[in-house]
Amino acid sequence: MTRYAIGLGSNMGDRLAFLRAGVHGLKELGDVGDVSGLYETAPIGGPEQDPYLNAVALVGSDLGPRQLLAELNRIEAEQKRERRERWGARTLDLDIIAIDEPWVDTPDLQIPHPRASEREFVLRPLVEVWPEAFVSDDLPAQAALDASDDQGVDRLARVWIEPFPVWKGRVFVGVQVGWLVVIALALAWDGTLPDGSADVFRGIGGLLAVFGGALAFVSSRRLGAALVVVPEPTDEGVLVETGPYGMVRHPIYGGVTLFILGTSMILNSVTGALLSLGLLLFFFFKSEYEERLLRIQYSNYLAYQGVVTRRFVPFVL
Repeated sequence: MTRYAIGLGSNMGDRLAFLRAGVHGLKELGDVGDVSGLYETAPIGGPEQDPYLNAVALVGSDLGPRQLLAELNRIEAEQKRERRERWGARTLDLDIIAIDEPWVDTPDLQIPHPRASEREFVLRPLVEVWPEAFVSDDLPAQAALDASDDQGVDRLARVWIEPFPVWKGRVFVGVQVGWLVVIALALAWDGTLPDGSADVFRGIGGLLAVFGGALAFVSSRRLGAALVVVPEPTDEGVLVETGPYGMVRHPIYGGVTLFILGTSMILNSVTGALLSLGLLLFFFFKSEYEERLLRIQYSNYLAYQGVVTRRFVPFVL
């Protein structure tokens, strides 16, 4: 049985579904061992196109290299792969990256893949599952990765073959609800109502509360059916890029934080103000998790991040 490292890539349609179909097809050709995490990278060469999702799977198979290549081409065709132009967009791309048998060097097939040692989107997932695999003469994958430049490859998920677990999102929601309850108790504990006299500090707090509340409300309305409690996006959702989302990527989180901070200032609650800043830090980690999933679901989310650089508050943060 020969061990192969198979590179998987997709940048058309439901990219994740195509990669999962690719792994399912590989299981029909042999024993699928380790599968790397899921990475996203900008396309290299060719026409303008969406970013790729990439991974590497190890396959033990009795098929010879040419037989395996023919089967990989068949799987690609079953997933509507069309070869119209070199380095063009594709639903599914399956490449033989490395092999543990004698190398192959023919006009139509070369193993190791001739460009594997130059491409971070191949090397990073390959190193996860087979760091000793040779990608060129006397150059294992780990050494090639150590010598390579940063090409903007990001790992979005560690495990992705099965549906993503829902417990992570529920933990985030649980922590958020608990934090909001603690803030409410803090405001009741050390907050004081205004006595009616002019107070600049409380006035600024009032402006922040009004602006934050309006931002959260308008943003919620703009999302419509795409608004969900958990951070995982729904399959039926769409990427909203208009209204507040044309200025910040997570305006609801920013609006809620400003509303609570402003309310704390109105009530002169130092504890509430500190907890609102802690809530902002929590929203940062929650949005990091959420954006990895959004990048997996929406191929244009990376471009959206490049245009809308503020995360929470327009023009500020």
